[in-house]
Amino acid sequence: MIHATTPNFADTWKLISSENFDELLKTPGVNAMLRKVAVVTESKPHVEIRQDDQFCIKTSTTVCTTKINFKVGEGFDEETVDGRKCRSLAT
Repeated sequence: MIHATTPNFADTWKLISSENFDELLKTPGVNAMLRKVAVVTESKPHVEIRQDDQFCIKTSTTVCTTKINFKVGEGFDEETVDGRKCRSLAT
């Protein structure tokens, strides 16, 4: 359950600016080719957030669409755009 103090992010979002995205992608080890594609395509992603008992975030670009569902404070398994499996925690 989302707490009453959790802000409501439910909406459609548009990226205004992005700085050092390539450097951010280097940290988890995304390879150079995927980073170049990501930097070009992520400049204008379309993000939809639904928020009820959990969050659902759908991010669409010209190259791919990703979707994650999670509850704040509970770990969840997901797969990165480059195919790596990971465990994430939203706080």
